Amino acid sequence: MSTISADHLDAPGHAPERPIQVRETTMCIHNLHIDRASVVAYLQTIPIDKQEIALVHALEVGVTELAARREHFRQADLPFTLS
Repeated sequence: MSTISADHLDAPGHAPERPIQVRETTMCIHNLHIDRASVVAYLQTIPIDKQEIALVHALEVGVTELAARREHFRQADLPFTLS
């Protein structure tokens, strides 16, 4: 079951376009579909005009949590895995 997918066509002779492009100080997300019920349900509770900032905030919170977990495992000298 795919939970994250990108809709794009690969032109012959061209590198495929990535759904997420991380640049020096910004990130661009396009044609990205997330099939996680909890994510969709959360964003459905947010007014449409606030959903973009709510998603950015959710990413910030998630990244902060993942960084803290990685640091915890690094200090404990345990392997870190995403599950």
